[in-house]
Amino acid sequence: MKAHVLITSAETFPVCRDRLFWGIGTPDCPLTFEEWVDPANSRKPYLKMLVDMISVSVGDLIFLYERQAGFHGVYKVASPLFFDTENVINKDNLSVGSQWPLRIKLENVYYFPKPVPEDLLFSTPHYENIFWIWAYRKSQGPRGCNTITPEAAEALVELLVKINGTDTKYDRFDAYTPPESKTVMFPLAKNGERVALEDFLRGYILEHLQDESGLESIFGPKEDIEWYANNAPYHITQKNIDILVFHKNFRYTSVPLRYKYSVVELKKDDALPKDVSQLLRYSLWVSGRLANGEAEMIQPILIAYNFSDETIKKAKAADFNERGIVLVKYKAISEGKIIFENVGE
Repeated sequence: MKAHVLITSAETFPVCRDRLFWGIGTPDCPLTFEEWVDPANSRKPYLKMLVDMISVSVGDLIFLYERQAGFHGVYKVASPLFFDTENVINKDNLSVGSQWPLRIKLENVYYFPKPVPEDLLFSTPHYENIFWIWAYRKSQGPRGCNTITPEAAEALVELLVKINGTDTKYDRFDAYTPPESKTVMFPLAKNGERVALEDFLRGYILEHLQDESGLESIFGPKEDIEWYANNAPYHITQKNIDILVFHKNFRYTSVPLRYKYSVVELKKDDALPKDVSQLLRYSLWVSGRLANGEAEMIQPILIAYNFSDETIKKAKAADFNERGIVLVKYKAISEGKIIFENVGE
């Protein structure tokens, strides 16, 4: 199960808590979904917000981070992502309006009245090691939706219990039901066989990673996908892995076995030799940081519209591990469909 930290403030947290929903946007964001996904707005933060939220699924765990206060929990996602500009008000007349139109509904799992202060995440070497993804993401600048690892989610629940002792009943929940909303479907640009923006390609993969979209030939059995994240940070600077996937199964051992990490680099156009080098740098970091140096657990994957001969040669010559680098071509065959082909098969 995936888990996410969603950002709120002293003004917005009470509304999200009481009305059991969360949203994202900007003060000047468009009020129609069509404008949100317009390639002309690619330099605006809208598409990146949407791609972050595409990886949030019904049933995922949610922690609400209130700035200057800490982490509240525990909630889970109760609806698909939807677009809604309705003003939402709680019983104290606090509101969240049309500046947060990209929304999900929440369900309370355990209500803990006291939040986890942020400094506790780094109070011991054990917690520091677990919360690497939050530390890197936080240092890169604000981001509304932050996917955290299963280990970090478990540690946050542990800290909530340590601080509160037990969960309590909260009698002010009043779940928000929008009078009218638009279900979000990630579109593809009408631009022939290439997507107009890399964010379209990333969003499509995240949206379809666990359904019948042909991605099993790249990522393996969908039931083994334990966790995945968009733009997973691996450095305090603006360095992110396009898509990072954890694979786990229960079939061969008495306890769950995490057996593979897929490290994915995306290119909407042709992949170049330097892209292979970048993918190998990411893979080396994942091997050392997440896989205890076991390089054979890492599956590097490069997805692009096409590959130069030099790129293919460099990928085949790479000796990072025995798995090798998986090269995959994509082709947008309609506004809502991408097909993938493994190079060399």
